[in-house]
Amino acid sequence: MTPNELNSPIEKLCFALIFAIQKLKHYFQSHSIHLVSKANPLKYVMTKPVLLDRLPRWYLQLQQFEIVYVPQKAVKGQVLADFLADHPMPVEWELSDDLPDEDVLVIEITPP
Repeated sequence: MTPNELNSPIEKLCFALIFAIQKLKHYFQSHSIHLVSKANPLKYVMTKPVLLDRLPRWYLQLQQFEIVYVPQKAVKGQVLADFLADHPMPVEWELSDDLPDEDVLVIEITPP
């Protein structure tokens, strides 16, 4: 299996949910949790016929809590944020604060 197949977006979302449960267990036990996301990891885990590796353990941990899935609504500005999150800048690229026309202080506009 390729690394992409091993760490699918659904599995990453499940892992994030498990991590939050481990850190905020007392809050999860006393409140109903609304999971707002594009994909429903709970449905994925529950409908998969064969669970391999970490998913069975995660499924047992998720069953203990009242988690309600709420689909994420599309937001126009969210498209750019999602693109930037999915395509991070390579490490070898360097950021530069140099502006090409840094020395221009005054611009004159002559009437036609």
